[in-house]
Amino acid sequence: MLIIETDSDPAVWFPMPLGVGRSEFAQWLDLFLDASSLLHRRKLTWREKRQMKRFLEGSAVMLGERVGAEQAFIFGPMPPQAAPLVFFTKRFACDENHSPLHLSMLAEPDPAAAEASMRVETVPFDSPYFGEGLRSMRSWTGPDGGLMLSVAYAWNDPAHNIDLVLKGHYDDPALLEASFDAVDTFARSLRIGEAAGGGPS
Repeated sequence: MLIIETDSDPAVWFPMPLGVGRSEFAQWLDLFLDASSLLHRRKLTWREKRQMKRFLEGSAVMLGERVGAEQAFIFGPMPPQAAPLVFFTKRFACDENHSPLHLSMLAEPDPAAAEASMRVETVPFDSPYFGEGLRSMRSWTGPDGGLMLSVAYAWNDPAHNIDLVLKGHYDDPALLEASFDAVDTFARSLRIGEAAGGGPS
């Protein structure tokens, strides 16, 4: 089975399990909170732990059931009192009519679903493993009137006949923008691997 691998430090980009049982996810949450405490060099408050658990439990359900994400990663350096920054990956079968327009459709939001106030900026984004791709940033007004910001990366991998998308969004644009260099570096580190014991996907 094909999986997404990264050379990034797992203490900075935590892999988040999807599609596992409650008990297994609870064990992972405890490990994540311990690792987060080490990363920030202090004990997390009970309020920070509770907020993180609630957010990540909800994120896992949403990504698994509504989005159909295959893998997810959490950017650890975000302030513990803020919501975790979660990115997820999805793969799509690539047909023979692949084109830059096809990639832009994966990276950018559906125009029919986009709000009138949404702004989208798409630029080329190269990867050492996938070659030329796209990075699409969009901003829009959330239900509470606050500004939302998301970023998506998309590449074609003809060696595996797939298109790959990496995507995440955040309701604190300043924090996300401050992390863009780290997110770009993480995006460039992604590559296709094969799970131990797995066969063709």
